[in-house]
Amino acid sequence: MNRFREGYILAFSLGFIPFILLLSASGWDFGVLLNSSLMVFLFTVSGTTMKFLSGIGIMLTYATFCAFIFKTTSGAMKKSVGRAKAVKWLLVLPLIAIGGYGGYKILGAFLYSQTLGFIEILVALYGFWSLMISIYIMPATRGIFQPEYESSTRDRVRKKADAMGFLLWRGYQTKIHKDYGKVYSREFERYGERMNKIRVQLSGLVLLPLGLILSVFPPLAAVLVMLWIRSFDLKGSPLALYERVLLVITVIGVILLSTWVFLALNLATALLFFDVFYGIGIIVSILILIFIVMFS
Repeated sequence: MNRFREGYILAFSLGFIPFILLLSASGWDFGVLLNSSLMVFLFTVSGTTMKFLSGIGIMLTYATFCAFIFKTTSGAMKKSVGRAKAVKWLLVLPLIAIGGYGGYKILGAFLYSQTLGFIEILVALYGFWSLMISIYIMPATRGIFQPEYESSTRDRVRKKADAMGFLLWRGYQTKIHKDYGKVYSREFERYGERMNKIRVQLSGLVLLPLGLILSVFPPLAAVLVMLWIRSFDLKGSPLALYERVLLVITVIGVILLSTWVFLALNLATALLFFDVFYGIGIIVSILILIFIVMFS
């Protein structure tokens, strides 16, 4: 772990070289640097990444909602497979509307001019804050930020054993107890767990483009690059306490800079990319959910 600590210190120190060059090009005025077109570009990349992750999260929320509906109505579905299937189809149909909304966001980005009122800015900022807190800050503070890109043999065996156990449980519930609502509730919980795992993997992959806005302060950006590299090596060595603190600090930096840009700069061009990638995220999340339902 010492080699990582030294790497963070070196990255932070070397980051001051481009920072000095950027300040020099801005006439030694940090305010000029913050108001530059470079800042808008960096925020556009970071913002579109956030919106894509937000779109992915919609299906995670919907799967959780479906599980809740089946759990609360399981009594009414007991011994009535027809009623349970009817409710399941009623819950699947809104996917068409959600997909249509995703398509609308993409088309609307090109067909309509984009402006934001004060309330809309607050709503957008709330979306950014809640997303960054839920997928980075909270997992980091709890010590559970650990995107897994490769499964070990032990993990694959455990996954197969879990799938076999679920099949046996589902057979028992449907054949003996005929509690179809309980079965469908657990199915959608499993769909949500799979989607959350994919979202966690994506959160590690997109940490780099998400943090590009920190390039206005290269020392912190360099630390984030090191954290991104570390995210590929968490299987055997989870983030140490100081690394978790660094992750929280860099993410807070992203949140603060994003908030400042939203309130201070003209984002007409960026809004187009936000809506397009939000729509893409929604459509991709639907395809992921369909894939999970078909092959789980």
